[in-house]
Amino acid sequence: MFGELKISPVLSLTPRETVDQAAGKLLEFAEFPQVLRWFQFPTALVVFVAHADHPEYGAVYIYDRKKCVWLWVDFDDQNYGGYSPQEFDVLVERGHFLWLAASPGLLGSPVQWEITPGQQPTVIGRLPV
Repeated sequence: MFGELKISPVLSLTPRETVDQAAGKLLEFAEFPQVLRWFQFPTALVVFVAHADHPEYGAVYIYDRKKCVWLWVDFDDQNYGGYSPQEFDVLVERGHFLWLAASPGLLGSPVQWEITPGQQPTVIGRLPV
């Protein structure tokens, strides 16, 4: 479970949108899932969402408040159907994910990250320039 962190920008917004408006745009983009978890930081908003018809499989998004962009979070773990709320809780509690997510500038850097439960996020390499 987890592994190399994969980040994909999915939605760019304008700086004039509030956090609530940004969240509304993400919900519209993702076809109105339910927000199961919400963590707010000065530079980021982290949400875990799932659709009502499949609450056992959700997706993780980070809103970079400085760049005004939503990032979809995935891992190179072959878990293609999404993550359960319990897996997300492991990511937060044992994977120290919020430490990394609270500084989304780290996610846009050329550094690749790996998350393993029970350990701090680790740098595993650099992306090609």
